[in-house]
Amino acid sequence: MKTFGCLLRSVDDCAALARWTALLALLAFALCTARAQSSAVTEPTASVAPLIGTGFGPGDGANLFPGATTPFGMVQLSPDTEDRGFGYHYTNTTVKGFSMNHMSGPGCSNEGDVFFTATTGPIMTQMQDFQSPYSHKQESASPGYYQVRLLQWDINAELSATDRTGIARFTFPAGKAANILLPLSHTLNDVNAASVHVVGDRSVEGYVENHAFCGSKETYKIYFVMTFSQPFANFGTWTGNHYGGPGKIAESSREAEQTGHEEWVGAYASWPAEAQARSITAKIGISYVDQVGAEKNLKMEAESKDFSTIRRDAEKAWNKDLGVIDVTGGTPTERRIFYTALYHSLLMPTIFEDFDGRYLGFDGKVHNIESGHHIYASYSGWDIYRSEMPLLAMIQPKRMEDMAQSIVLMYKQGGWIGRWPQFNIYTNVMAGSPLTVGLATAWLDGLHGFDMDAAWEGMLKDATQAPPKGKPYIGQEGIDWINKVHYVPDDKVGYGSVSQMQEDAIAYVSLYRVAKALGKTSDAKMLYERATYYRNLFDPADKYFRPRNADGSWVPDFNPSQDGHGFIEGTGWHYQSFAPGDLGWVVKAMGRDLFNKRMTEFFNYPEPGWYAQYYNPYNETDLQAPFIFNFSGEPWETQKVVRRVLTENYTDAPDGIPGNDDCGEMSSWAVLSMMGIYSVDPASLAYELVAPSFPKVTVHLAAPYTGKSFTIEAPGATANMPYVQSVELNGKAHTKNWISFRSIADGGTLKVAVGPKPNEKWGAAPDDAPPSLTDEQP
Repeated sequence: MKTFGCLLRSVDDCAALARWTALLALLAFALCTARAQSSAVTEPTASVAPLIGTGFGPGDGANLFPGATTPFGMVQLSPDTEDRGFGYHYTNTTVKGFSMNHMSGPGCSNEGDVFFTATTGPIMTQMQDFQSPYSHKQESASPGYYQVRLLQWDINAELSATDRTGIARFTFPAGKAANILLPLSHTLNDVNAASVHVVGDRSVEGYVENHAFCGSKETYKIYFVMTFSQPFANFGTWTGNHYGGPGKIAESSREAEQTGHEEWVGAYASWPAEAQARSITAKIGISYVDQVGAEKNLKMEAESKDFSTIRRDAEKAWNKDLGVIDVTGGTPTERRIFYTALYHSLLMPTIFEDFDGRYLGFDGKVHNIESGHHIYASYSGWDIYRSEMPLLAMIQPKRMEDMAQSIVLMYKQGGWIGRWPQFNIYTNVMAGSPLTVGLATAWLDGLHGFDMDAAWEGMLKDATQAPPKGKPYIGQEGIDWINKVHYVPDDKVGYGSVSQMQEDAIAYVSLYRVAKALGKTSDAKMLYERATYYRNLFDPADKYFRPRNADGSWVPDFNPSQDGHGFIEGTGWHYQSFAPGDLGWVVKAMGRDLFNKRMTEFFNYPEPGWYAQYYNPYNETDLQAPFIFNFSGEPWETQKVVRRVLTENYTDAPDGIPGNDDCGEMSSWAVLSMMGIYSVDPASLAYELVAPSFPKVTVHLAAPYTGKSFTIEAPGATANMPYVQSVELNGKAHTKNWISFRSIADGGTLKVAVGPKPNEKWGAAPDDAPPSLTDEQP
């Protein structure tokens, strides 16, 4: 999902914007990145720069946070440089404070709960008074660690995290009173309520109730407890109006509560001035269950550890998960781009259960997950089914099985498989049945550690039925019309009718393949037919997918360059090849020559931008498009396009990720593409091949996969060697332009000869193309 930039602006406008953002603050960023790299002592965290993707570009902000977290951690303790939105943007000039949770690169304002900061001198209660300017020259970030100097107060702030707790170390200047403020009414979205309670002389606890993202009316609660390394001498609370003047301070007050949107409440703790600079550490535990959960999370994960230990443990966790993929060779910049993309691919979904195994289900009740497993929450489904979930299935199979079971439990507790659930809330954002594709991919990859009986029931229901009225989920848009006329009619479902059907078809073809694997013959036949329904929106006259009315007539005056004309966040040009499970049929229906001509024109953009008629590298709508030439007999064109996208859109600058990262989706695209493999249809188990960016990439495999490692060798691979010359798989010549996931999971070696010019013979024969639905019968 994307916030829109300049989709319909002129080419010149987009180009100017791209040039401007490319120059933005690069010098300061380079200094900060270099400092972060020099402070790290072990690989691969030394090659990660969390500030990549925190800037603005022609595809709008990537909306990534630079703060401290662990792989898939519940806590994302990070600075907030804006009052509302996504948290941090590199171009902002002030730090408002720090908060405990942030989504990674979403398209809507979200979270930013349990907000706090540090000051000196008198207590300030309003943002304009306690916020502080900062300099990127005095800022650094690495996996599990973030540091910034608050210039107004001369305070050095350092952050680190465990899975469920955060730790902040503030170093205060000599001669000034030290304060830690908790303006709990500040979040990045619409706070509904808040409560704070000062306990004894070392602790503050409470909760924040915030709205789910993207305009949802549903709310969630996050409970917290904050403890300090030193007893505070003074404390109090304040109340006031969010948009009014200074809050009313109540010294020695231990409680404050917010009950309306416009109220502004908070608490503070204060320590007297000392002759020497001193550090005060705050440890914060959170829970989405209750106060007891927050306290236990803090006790079990952080109470006995100091800042250095927590930081070291976080770095160790990151090295373990990042080290699943080893890359050899490449420039330092290329390694930084790759490992930062991998880092961003390992942030979400997030752990949702407390240390004791309790979590809040989609039925609003407290459940327990058995020991040794996790509940994962917040799936950017419409985005991550494309490449992040396949990547996680490959390199994090145990986590992927737990993610699959978490989705199954969503269905069992809530009654439906949502498309974009946040915490335990159905948000109904975007389209299709993306988590069905994710579940199918996991199962077909060989990950069977989840309840497929319940999963099948939920997936089939979503694919064929409308949900009951009055429920918080909506299912597939226009499902009754799909069942009746075998497509989504534009005059009945106005929002993206064509792309809704195209998205649904991806779920149908994925389910068809699962049905075959499970021996469900009648279901497989039915689903095969449903998987072809998208073809009913292909106009054989102009050979575009286009909107159609319920009576069968085509919507008149169709313009494939018109944004939103039957398509979600895109145009007919963006969606003209959007049939990942059946691209062989699209090539035949359009005609190979016309298909290649149109797609070549599609990629002939002057430079990256939001174009209506060209490839858009800033959104998921055509993310698979660079690989479609593998299906049309011109795989060298795919190799050229993929390398161009990687070179132009993935850099080590603040705007070095195209568009919103969408919880790791855009980053995972880069990870796989730089490895030289990508699957446009993960449930098919086919991975299309391109030239790797590195001479050697090794994936260390884990159970249940039988292989120990899968190695991709490309001797001499550099940025100037984008073309595949020949391929060997386990020592045998391989002419197909794809490999099966089974070849990866079984372990072995893929050797790719690369060169500066295309070999138009390799992988170009009709039998060399990846599998498509049209190649088989049910």
